Amino acid sequence: MKHFLFSFFILVLFTQNVLSQQNTYEYLGVIKLNDTSFIPYKLDFEELDGIIKGYSITDAGGAHETKSNIEGVYNKISKQISFKELNIVYTKSPITELDFCLVNFKGNMRNLKKNKAFSGNFKGIYQDNTSCLDGMIIMSNAQKVEKRIAKTQKKIEKSILIKKELKDKINLKNTLDTLTMSVIKKDETLNIFTKTKKVVISIHDSGKVDDDRINLYVDGELILENYSILKEKKEIPITITKELTTIKVVALNVGASAPNTVKVELLDGTDLITTRTSLDTNESATLTLISQ
Repeated sequence: MKHFLFSFFILVLFTQNVLSQQNTYEYLGVIKLNDTSFIPYKLDFEELDGIIKGYSITDAGGAHETKSNIEGVYNKISKQISFKELNIVYTKSPITELDFCLVNFKGNMRNLKKNKAFSGNFKGIYQDNTSCLDGMIIMSNAQKVEKRIAKTQKKIEKSILIKKELKDKINLKNTLDTLTMSVIKKDETLNIFTKTKKVVISIHDSGKVDDDRINLYVDGELILENYSILKEKKEIPITITKELTTIKVVALNVGASAPNTVKVELLDGTDLITTRTSLDTNESATLTLISQ
């Protein structure tokens, strides 16, 4: 019994020590290319004993939104952070354009623990290690961005200089949500690179249930007909037998409040990929599963 208690005590200490060293960070910012164009960029990663692992999202909410796995290093002594994009998780870019330019970044970071903003130049490298586009990354802590947006939104709502019709159209929080959540709109396709042959698709309403109805097709076969989206998840197991598998969501109505929204999750082994459709009546969005 004493041996068991001692082992349990050591396990608790070890767990607390690991948790104390591991931190999660979320940054929002932009990639500035040398041609002066700006692309939204998001970083979400964990740091454990100086090792960074997580993901990036490029062009969030845009026509070429792409999620990539990243890994890197933070050196608190030299105050430098470095990371590189390893592989593509999903992309809205056409699958005929899959020769992606991956970010390799190294820059100064004053204090990661205090979520300090950072910036610096990056090198773009194709998966065969040849060079592509170079540019600059400018990042700020996501929570600080959200607070600034909330303050600005309050000022807009209180301002007597802005007409009510314009106030109704300005919603900075919705804009931020677009930058932090993958959304598939009319005629868009999200291409997902799957690691396993057996995946599980689940659909549900993550907001207010308002009788949004859909048809769901897998490779052209009607799987769910006139299905009303519920709070509870509807799980659909899929066995991948070919290189490309298509999942199509067709909105049959807009429920009590437009648009028709469905939260779609794909469990690919241990990875969970989350997205949301935003459609009007008779509009459709597609997920293409690409077997690797």
